Amino acid sequence: MAFIGINPGLTPLGFHDPAVVVVRGGEVVFGAEEERFSREKHAQGSFPAGALREATTFLDGGLEDVDAITVPWVFEEMDSLFDGRIRGKGKRDSADAVDAMNVAHRKVREVVECMTGKQEEKIADAIRETLGVSSLPPVRCHRHHRSHAASAFYPSGFDEALVVTIDSAGEDDSTVVWHASESGLEKLRTYDFPNSLGFFFSGITEFLGYRFNNGEGKVMGLAPYGDRNEEIEETLRSLVTPGVDYDVTELTQYGPREMEHVLGDLFDRDPLDRGGEYDDWHQDLAYAAQQFLEETVEAIVREYLPEVSTDNVALAGGVALNCKMNKRVMEMDEVDSVFVQPVANDPGSALGSALLEFEPGEVPQMRNVYWGPEYSGETVRDVLERNKLDYDTPENLSREVAEALADGQLVGWYQNRMEMGPRALGNRSILADPRSKSSLDRVNEYVKHREEWRPFAPSMLAEAADDYLEGVDSAPFMIKTFDPVDDRKDEIEAVLHPADDTTRPQLVYEDQNPEYYDLISAFEDLTGVPVLLNTSFNDNGEPIVNRVEEAVRAFYTMGLDMLVLDDVVIRK
Repeated sequence: MAFIGINPGLTPLGFHDPAVVVVRGGEVVFGAEEERFSREKHAQGSFPAGALREATTFLDGGLEDVDAITVPWVFEEMDSLFDGRIRGKGKRDSADAVDAMNVAHRKVREVVECMTGKQEEKIADAIRETLGVSSLPPVRCHRHHRSHAASAFYPSGFDEALVVTIDSAGEDDSTVVWHASESGLEKLRTYDFPNSLGFFFSGITEFLGYRFNNGEGKVMGLAPYGDRNEEIEETLRSLVTPGVDYDVTELTQYGPREMEHVLGDLFDRDPLDRGGEYDDWHQDLAYAAQQFLEETVEAIVREYLPEVSTDNVALAGGVALNCKMNKRVMEMDEVDSVFVQPVANDPGSALGSALLEFEPGEVPQMRNVYWGPEYSGETVRDVLERNKLDYDTPENLSREVAEALADGQLVGWYQNRMEMGPRALGNRSILADPRSKSSLDRVNEYVKHREEWRPFAPSMLAEAADDYLEGVDSAPFMIKTFDPVDDRKDEIEAVLHPADDTTRPQLVYEDQNPEYYDLISAFEDLTGVPVLLNTSFNDNGEPIVNRVEEAVRAFYTMGLDMLVLDDVVIRK
């Protein structure tokens, strides 16, 4: 049995993060976001045509190999989202504000009305046009949060779990609590839209000068620089209520971009301009928002865990990309094991919709997300020779690259199949020496061109994890955060958050990624440290590189010293 899962990108405020996966016999054989093909961050407003065409190359018998095409939205059930819930209200009485909200409301309403009752037809038409075919397998739609829940539980390796799915919105819900077992998914509680933790954090993100659905991770990273500020906390909580019965609708009813003005009125401060400079107050607000989120999700898990006969927790939905929140759940006394879907945002819902066509026990435990295209060998050499670029083919690639890293060079590392999800995990990565803070500063300033305060994460050999991390468990996806072992901090200074010393690791296993494992091992042989600084191979505001040409172009426009493409090395 084979299924294509497609997230066409529809969210309550427009099209976002379209993606395609192919699942055969319960295993993922392809998965990628459309942005990697269109080269537009998040590919907003796009149908995933590039990803879909690439996906068909992984089908042995073409579309005849496919039992059904699945979609993680039931569009006809979204209508209640738009019955006056996101509009200019109260102080939103400026003509511009009301007009902007009404335009957004009308645009999405038109999309929903277009899809209502015939979503399968519309998506089928788009697929036929993209692939140039006349006939298709059936198109089946699954509810959005159920798709997220399947993506969290089915590949978790758990027989039973409490599952919490948290995002901006599904059809009419924003947070859903589930009891998951081998018999399937049972809904325990729904928090209806617009009572949305995703929208709440997006509003803070907009107020702090970043775009919602893009800058939330920056706010999470800014939060540890702040401190508890009772005035900010009391003022914020006069509008929103944390805890198991949380209520954020006084803020979220306005929509993400209008929320910044609501917060401005609340705090009697102007929202920060894009790229504006923070002061202590802004850092304290980020801290307060992060604590609100963590406290609320912890309370939900604590309330509902006794209703299921397990101490396993699984998380998905875009808010589950917040690794500080995940750490709070992991550290609960009541919780034993936590699985967080690494593609937790909406592209992961495409995966979940396809997995729902199987029984939970038919899906193997997830070991990696290397599901994208691969360009290697002759493809690499052809690109380099057409562009008249000199290159070497070292006899011992791992040793030569490890020596460059130990010498302080910054390396673009491009190998095998591209990762799905927001994290580069050793196949489309930028690498540096983790031992000195200067690595962090140089990568931020000269390579990623981003704020100097933002942290980086480590890739480390799995067998070394206990030597460097406190309470570590399975963590191959850079979506869990841990405290470092005190007497090892100096060895990995560049991959600790400068404000709180936490770190978000990727544990690398030899059978999972042998080339990357060999490189880290070679670095350990030279330095005694089995760790590398790893960040995604892309410039600020761009998608992770996909094709060889994109990697070469990025190499020459970013402050990298070396580029490794398969077994080939280019130097500046």
